[in-house]
Amino acid sequence: MTGKPLSSNKNTKPQGATLPRPGDFPLGSPESRAAARLRLQLVGVGGDPAVDCICFPEDERPSFGFPIEMEIANEVLCPVHGLRFTPLSHLYVAKRFREQLWTDLQTHHSEQYRKAWFARFPPALWPAEEQETEHGTIFLRLKDGSRLLACEPAWRRSYADNERSQLVSRD
Repeated sequence: MTGKPLSSNKNTKPQGATLPRPGDFPLGSPESRAAARLRLQLVGVGGDPAVDCICFPEDERPSFGFPIEMEIANEVLCPVHGLRFTPLSHLYVAKRFREQLWTDLQTHHSEQYRKAWFARFPPALWPAEEQETEHGTIFLRLKDGSRLLACEPAWRRSYADNERSQLVSRD
């Protein structure tokens, strides 16, 4: 399929950039009712989430074990609402609670929460295995073998920042 250039004189038929609206058809016509039904399915009816919505529910705040998980969740956009995840300030989460996050997912959260969670953290890759180095740096090893830097000890971050500032001051 090849597209026609916009400068072509043969572009006489207008192409809609959005879905058909009920007002595009005569009032009460089957087309108007179908367009209204389509719009309601996309935005949700009566406060229910839309079919394709992967937002976390308003009454269930997501919790993450590491800041990198929050960054990953923030990068995934809902196809219906766009950016609908508010990043939270991250507090330290103990290892036993980080492990509990995945078991609580099945028992303590709604279906919409699980749908939002798995859109961001697909079961083919997650839960990740924590790997800690002798210096205290924690990596997350995903099921496909890739590794993510999850946490670096504060003393190592301040040491690295100090080294960078000394290099800049010497130049």
